[in-house]
Amino acid sequence: MTTLLDIKNLSVDFRTPLGRVHALRNINFKINKGKIVGIVGESGSGKSTIIWALTQLLAKNGTVESGSAKFEDIDLLKTDKSTIMSVRGERISMVFQDPMTSQSPVLTYEQQMKDILYRKSNLSNAEKKQKAINMMARVGIPDPESRIKQYPHQFSGGMRQRAGIAMSMLMEPSLLIADEPTTALDVTMEAQIIHLIRELQKETETTIIVVSHNLGLIAELCDEVIIMYAGEILEKGNVEEIYYNPGHPYTKALLECDPAREIEDSRTLPVIAGDIPDLHIKPKGCVFVSRCDFSEKKCHTTKPLDYRVSGETHMAKCHLLDPTFLKAVAEKESNSQKKGNTKKERFIEKSDEHFLDVSNINVQFPLMGKVKATLKGIKNPYVDAVLDASLKIERGETLGLVGESGSGKTTLGRAILGLVKTRSGSAKFEGVDLCKLPNNAFKPLRRDMAMMFQDPVGSLSPRQTVRSLLIEPFKIHNIPINLDDEAKRLCDTVRLPENFLSRYPHELSGGQARRVGVARALALNPKLIIADEPTAGLDVSVQGEILNLMNELQDEHGIAYLIISHNLPVIRHISDKLAIMYLGRLVESGNSTNIFKRPAHPYTEALVTGIPQPDPKKRRKILSIEGEIPSLTDRPSGCEFHNRCKYSQDRCKRETPNLQSLSDGRQVLCHFPLTA
Repeated sequence: MTTLLDIKNLSVDFRTPLGRVHALRNINFKINKGKIVGIVGESGSGKSTIIWALTQLLAKNGTVESGSAKFEDIDLLKTDKSTIMSVRGERISMVFQDPMTSQSPVLTYEQQMKDILYRKSNLSNAEKKQKAINMMARVGIPDPESRIKQYPHQFSGGMRQRAGIAMSMLMEPSLLIADEPTTALDVTMEAQIIHLIRELQKETETTIIVVSHNLGLIAELCDEVIIMYAGEILEKGNVEEIYYNPGHPYTKALLECDPAREIEDSRTLPVIAGDIPDLHIKPKGCVFVSRCDFSEKKCHTTKPLDYRVSGETHMAKCHLLDPTFLKAVAEKESNSQKKGNTKKERFIEKSDEHFLDVSNINVQFPLMGKVKATLKGIKNPYVDAVLDASLKIERGETLGLVGESGSGKTTLGRAILGLVKTRSGSAKFEGVDLCKLPNNAFKPLRRDMAMMFQDPVGSLSPRQTVRSLLIEPFKIHNIPINLDDEAKRLCDTVRLPENFLSRYPHELSGGQARRVGVARALALNPKLIIADEPTAGLDVSVQGEILNLMNELQDEHGIAYLIISHNLPVIRHISDKLAIMYLGRLVESGNSTNIFKRPAHPYTEALVTGIPQPDPKKRRKILSIEGEIPSLTDRPSGCEFHNRCKYSQDRCKRETPNLQSLSDGRQVLCHFPLTA
């Protein structure tokens, strides 16, 4: 195999007011031409730092202390600025995590793609445009001739990511780097992006580096895997060796933490106890020692060497693989118990009057002002975001609300809390209809209802400390209480150290910011919490910690949860009931276990079968669902899912289905349910 990229002894430091952070230490790996290589690890492990070092895009306080990175005929770390600028975008290209911030909002895709092709001086403007259109078509964007004239805000999240991939492939690069390419995408769009990257790689033989903490994505996509932790490579090898025979305890723990691997429903998810160590101090021994179940005295004092696990390329950096050290830990390993998998008996308080009873809620958003609509002769200038949505939650119960991006999940959650006005319908909370309450009557009820927002850092004021954020609910409701004691109590509840009270949101990791959001939501001991994507963007181990914490607090205080998510493996383990949403309608609802075992609606079946498995032998050959979710302004006739449904019949195209009740109590909006 021909080596495309050869990294040797790469070390990177960042200068901070508290001293140097040793972000990368002696990184060594090779990437062969035509391979897809995954770099995996928790947040803070140094995955993205490798990318920024290779492309000379490190922050100003970052310095490459040592090492080389030979790419084709140049050393990326030592070459001059003009050379690296000619390499970036042409020979090395990048797909960024957030396409909305990496694409210009004021330029059409045509202009952005022409700008990328400025190096192709031999092409005319018309030829550049045609090349861009061809690439848009290649990545599956429908009607590329007209869509190329549009702006990023006119594309959905999945379409923007496709456009980002198209732009990255325009110059036919030798190396494509994809940084968390599917983080914000739902399961169906993620599957489409995975298939797209795989097909493009086969067509162009481009070498690809995929940076991710999504183990299912890496198993689906990659040939080789590099496991990183706290600035070091702990294990590397081909994807099957890593997933079927992991050599390092950290790799094993990461795989165990993935909820998609758990076959049986379990409210307690496996976690990796502890946090990534402070990298201001270089570790003397194994960098994973503080979180390892099998550590011995030697692990604290001596750095492990690279040992061969299996095959020629599968290596891991762990004392456990040293034959002279195995006896000391054999008994400890055999006696260790797998974390998680304990399903507790629960009490859910049921009564004749449901705790939360949402009935036929409708929400509309205006498309234009009344004057403009009158001038254009449009009688109904509105779009239906939520249509006839009904659901019931008991005290101490968890209902999972699932659907693709744009299906109306968040709008429904906000409508229940009175943050969005409803056109019709009711939402009775302990008998009180929230939809008919005036704003001034809502304030007392807000003590009993709370919301956890999707962006854990963005939802916290950057000007307030953690202490100020935690005590704010008590100040708003004029509750006479010792605020310092309450701030400390809430920190203890969500297992945050008290010294975090003086920190600001930007000083917190995603998991820590999420814990602050949980603590803030719990401040007034609410009876109902609506959690919008509570695990979005978090590592699998941190996901487990947050969800286990929410479950423990639910068991202790009898809190009811409405959890909005597109993370189906997580929803499966924590939900008692499930509601599936499509184009603002609830198409299936009922017992969570029954829905996952035997989906009744074709859309639900597509979502469940589309879950990526952290198993290289279970790669999906075909997509469970294709196409984009239709526009709310142009709803399909009949059953609104018929144009994406593989079971569609003529009746589905003509008639709107009515809600049917199944024998197990489920309700499904389909002419021909898959389960009678």
